Amino acid sequence: MEEIDYNKWVQYLHTFLLQAPRKIKKITDGGCGTGSISIRLARYGYQVTGIDLSQEMLAVAAEHAREAGQKITFVRQDIRQLVLGHCDALVCACDVLNYISPKQIDLFFSRVYAGLSKGGAFLFDISSSYKLREVLANQLFFEDRENISYFWRNHMQENSQKIAMELTFFVKRGEFYTRRDEVQVQYIHETDQILQQLRKVGFLTKAYDFGTLSAPHQQTERVFFAAYKPLEG
Repeated sequence: MEEIDYNKWVQYLHTFLLQAPRKIKKITDGGCGTGSISIRLARYGYQVTGIDLSQEMLAVAAEHAREAGQKITFVRQDIRQLVLGHCDALVCACDVLNYISPKQIDLFFSRVYAGLSKGGAFLFDISSSYKLREVLANQLFFEDRENISYFWRNHMQENSQKIAMELTFFVKRGEFYTRRDEVQVQYIHETDQILQQLRKVGFLTKAYDFGTLSAPHQQTERVFFAAYKPLEG
């Protein structure tokens, strides 16, 4: 994630937060990781709460927030069992919803809708079906940097709705390297289906080719969704 321009990413999010039917003040950053999005949202003047399943990530996020001079609350929570406190917006950046299975997504959307203030915003992105099937599936990636090297192998069975990602990291600690292995599973979501499910629970929503104001196309790799809870109803 080091190549991501987080300033540009949050500026893009801010554009859609300004379009919400209500003035957005309190934001929950779902799957906040090390706090890169949370900190930049706080710099825009939003009151931010970051949630993540990893206690290790949250500890790093809290340290980064202190160093940045931003007051952010970080809470350990599994996004798949989201309990959304009173807030004006939920932001889920960097593929967070790809970790929620198609069977769980309807309930997740219902919980988000119930927890948002009227007029609130739900902003998120996903790696597209095209990206997971045509770009990442059954591929091996490798990178060797000064202090870290990694192997990233992806497996997807034919006609599957998910892709298994096997990652091996070698992190330099002094004169030696520490090995770390993990497996992640991302689920494939079709753009039209996501829009349909969001509208089913009551959201007003549109999809975009991420980073633009244009609709996604056949080879869009990241799809962005802006969903708003109506002020009335």
